[in-house]
Amino acid sequence: MDRWYWCDSSLTFGEVVITSVKSIRLYDGDKKTGYDDGHLTLTNQRLLWRHESQSSSLGLHLSLVVLIEEEAGGFTSSPKLILHLTVRSPNQPSGPVASSSSSHIKLSFRHGGITSFHQALQKALADQEWTKLTMPAYPNQGVKPTAGKKTIHTGILGIERAIQAKQEETSQNISHAFEDLKNLMDLAKDMVAISKNISSKIKERSGEVSADDTTQFRSYLLSLGIDDPVTRDTYGSATQYHQNLAREIAQALEVPVRESGGVMLLSEVYCRINRARGLQLLSPEDVMNACQVMKQLGLPLNLHVFESGVQVVQTVGLDQEKVVNDTSDALKHYKATGMSAGDLARECGVPLLLARERLLQAERCALAVRDESSEGLRFYPNLFFSHVQ
Repeated sequence: MDRWYWCDSSLTFGEVVITSVKSIRLYDGDKKTGYDDGHLTLTNQRLLWRHESQSSSLGLHLSLVVLIEEEAGGFTSSPKLILHLTVRSPNQPSGPVASSSSSHIKLSFRHGGITSFHQALQKALADQEWTKLTMPAYPNQGVKPTAGKKTIHTGILGIERAIQAKQEETSQNISHAFEDLKNLMDLAKDMVAISKNISSKIKERSGEVSADDTTQFRSYLLSLGIDDPVTRDTYGSATQYHQNLAREIAQALEVPVRESGGVMLLSEVYCRINRARGLQLLSPEDVMNACQVMKQLGLPLNLHVFESGVQVVQTVGLDQEKVVNDTSDALKHYKATGMSAGDLARECGVPLLLARERLLQAERCALAVRDESSEGLRFYPNLFFSHVQ
């Protein structure tokens, strides 16, 4: 607000009105002021704000405006124009505020008109009509006209220089970031080499290491990533690429799949393998094609598709009968209320989608019956089948 100054409502030499709008509130930075419900006039030199109860106006010279932003309104707030300002002129007349900590002001438009006013203000700033006049910026102070043509710099050139400096700084920061990333990748390779060495020692002395320690260490190895990921450029054909990619996926995820009950959703396989590969990310199509050739390569994992279309990666030789019996045993604890897919997911620690497939599989094996109601789909033990047996 320290850029505003008191003045009369008369126009100065060479000044013409461009547009005006009513019901405008002034903000000092982000803070509301008492200057509310005023009439705002835009000329080719100034902004003039005046309340109908006041005889004098508040003036703001356009040469102080360096940037305009538009702030959208909300449910309880009006749209606003944000005017970023340069420092005030030393010969500026006194105003409502001697000094302010904010370098911007806001104009709140309560009854519309912000778009057209914004466009008119942008055009006035671009035209810079005040630079073509021989009169001073604040004629009411009694400053005599100067001979010749004087140009008042508005700060646009300064903004362009600041933007250029910011771009150069950003470019340098990006260069430093890539250098740090290269160093991090080199360090990661060293860490993987050390982990392999430790892993071989654990295998040689497996009798002295507990199963929990081995499992935890393997999870650390997976989080470190794959040191030499398979890439498409390495192989001449897509078939060779997918075969080697299938071996990589099986080697990296065999232990996590076994720890999750022998079954893992294909979407989770996609996320885990990409996390392990780091920057060498795979597309969903490549992961799908690689998993499809696992069976013919004799790998410990293969792709399985349920009747509903849900695709999972599971361990070879997974006892489906045991999975169905485990689901049936879990159902016996829910005889009264029935079991939903969410209940089985919490009970067995499996994803919700996989839990639903296990319940449907138990239903197909006549070990479960369903009940569909407004509360959703729930499953109960098949007592009819047990009585028949």
